[in-house]
Amino acid sequence: MTTSYRPIVSPLVSLLVALSFAPAISAQSRPAPTVTSDGILQSKRPIPGSVYESPAFTRAVQKGTRTRTGEPGPNNWVQHARYRIDATLDPSTNTVTGSEHVVYLNNSPDTLPYVMVHLYQNVFLPQSQRRDDAPVTDGIKLARVAVEGAPVSQLDRRQSRRSRGAAAASGYSIDGTVMQISLARPVMPHDSVSLDFAWSYNPAMTPSDGREGRDDHLYFMGYWYPQIAVYDDVDGWVADQYVLQAEFYMEPADYDVHVTAPRGWVVGATGSLQNAGAILSTSARAKLADARRTGKVVTISKPSDGNAAFGTNSPTVTWHFTAPDVRDFAWGASDRYVWDATRALVADSGQKPDTVDIFSFYRLHAPAAAWALGGARFTRDAIEQLSAYLWKYPWPTMTSMEGILTGGGMEYPRMTLMQPWADTLSLAGDLMHETGHMWFPMMVGSNETRYTWMDEGFTQFDEAQGLRVLYGEPRKGGRIADTEQGQRLLYTRTAAAGDDQILMTRGDLFPPATYNIMFYDKTAQILAALRGMLGEPAFHSAFRAYGKRWVDRHPYPNDFFNSMDTGSKQDLSWFWNTWFYNAWPLDQAITSVTSSANGVDITIEDHGLAPMPVKLAVTRSDKTVQRLDIPVDVWLKGARSYVAHVSSVPEVVRVEIDPDGLFPDINRANQVWIK
Repeated sequence: MTTSYRPIVSPLVSLLVALSFAPAISAQSRPAPTVTSDGILQSKRPIPGSVYESPAFTRAVQKGTRTRTGEPGPNNWVQHARYRIDATLDPSTNTVTGSEHVVYLNNSPDTLPYVMVHLYQNVFLPQSQRRDDAPVTDGIKLARVAVEGAPVSQLDRRQSRRSRGAAAASGYSIDGTVMQISLARPVMPHDSVSLDFAWSYNPAMTPSDGREGRDDHLYFMGYWYPQIAVYDDVDGWVADQYVLQAEFYMEPADYDVHVTAPRGWVVGATGSLQNAGAILSTSARAKLADARRTGKVVTISKPSDGNAAFGTNSPTVTWHFTAPDVRDFAWGASDRYVWDATRALVADSGQKPDTVDIFSFYRLHAPAAAWALGGARFTRDAIEQLSAYLWKYPWPTMTSMEGILTGGGMEYPRMTLMQPWADTLSLAGDLMHETGHMWFPMMVGSNETRYTWMDEGFTQFDEAQGLRVLYGEPRKGGRIADTEQGQRLLYTRTAAAGDDQILMTRGDLFPPATYNIMFYDKTAQILAALRGMLGEPAFHSAFRAYGKRWVDRHPYPNDFFNSMDTGSKQDLSWFWNTWFYNAWPLDQAITSVTSSANGVDITIEDHGLAPMPVKLAVTRSDKTVQRLDIPVDVWLKGARSYVAHVSSVPEVVRVEIDPDGLFPDINRANQVWIK
């Protein structure tokens, strides 16, 4: 997601943030320096230790579901669900009504006495804790909850027990945005349970929380149905309260969804439309085929067409979508939408390209002027560029929608929602970012709530790679965060001001003021720095290997660290500890360049806290450039200064640290010496 965050925080969450984040403040305190008789700055420096491994992760390794090489263990498993949902949109009452049948498959070796379910719409209840401003609604109204076809009732808190293996009355309890369904018959390993829900809610009027809601004649339904929480091999049930900051952790599932809307309302969704022959006119279907065949951007329908795109005279139309093996399902509808289509061609190396249908929905109004020019085209570009940089996009459709949001965009499987951009280059950047989330976390299913950097930071980095191929770098226009230089500036400027933060802080407890800069831009710069250390081929190979091995699984931070160590054939514990577990800025400086009997002595001091190798360029009077690499081991042994010795012939006229701008140093001014 790309958006701006407003620091509106409940008192309880404010306290949790303060307690959770206290170490990050002290981590930036620098040891008092001393100066020796020869003028060398000396001070004790923190030395990064080993990467922390939680007891739960250690147990997973012992059970063979995880490894310390970064690969899923031979006993790794992931839960799965099958959803059948029927939903009806009634714009006259601003109501979404739904019924849902879900079969939950227990692929784990554990017996489950209860099932945890997310009711995300309850975040809008008056009493709910929130980390952002939001309108108040009645939340989700449950008309029916059933287990194996038998209705169950709501329990009071004394009847509901959450401890594993505890006897519990059959029924359900609700705590904020989380429901627990206690089962009379536990779900045994490799067995299943069926659940049924009937529910309704009134979508919040925009601006709500930046992820879903309604506007005039436009609805977008995100986190709109009861969804079973993740049960994984490390932490068991992971059912954190949703507080409008940080996003979601979800299981892969199969979706079969029917959406009924008034005739004349166009519906776009996560899945593939199954009943186009029944609901679309012959003309509309021919246009879809033309877009797929030619790759041109073809307008399928627009508001001025009236009902020409529809092949039925019924006052309502039911759109039937299916979406296998995705972690969520979202949809949007409007009678003001233009519907454009084109195609993307994607392939793995050496393979025949596959065709992805690209759909773009937008309104004809001035704030969305860029959509008519580039909505479909930029979505296609993103799918093709990121497939080339990462790995092939696996699904048959990708949809982008304009509306609801007042800033940024929000990703869902096989589709994205974003603000009505008027600037084409900014729209291109936003679509590259949100489409990039189809890889992280839609395929590589990390926990966005707890480890936001694992999807937002990776996607921020990938976005810059895709845009650089299309538009070059540096470039004018667009958003500052769409380029590596811009991402570096956003992070280093914040770190230089003393506001660096620890990335391993939970996303839903992170300081809102620096949420985007740290999770997005700092993480992207860490990946760029790692690429600078390892070299592009080694980094790219290791990064892609990590992603591909964790598709449809749930990687934890240790899995990423271990995978990159294995791929690079290095122990990078010091790097992970420095950049993810601490808030240590990088500040390397050239403090003197002097001649001696043996040549020229270049004194480099580490004024920051982050140990990193030094890449030095020495330019001579004949314009030749000598490159030196000073290993990180110098700083890992506790040194604060290092003297590099070079020949005095030809004359040294310029010395620069990191001339290629590979690392996020907070003070470039002290990195250059010129005679």
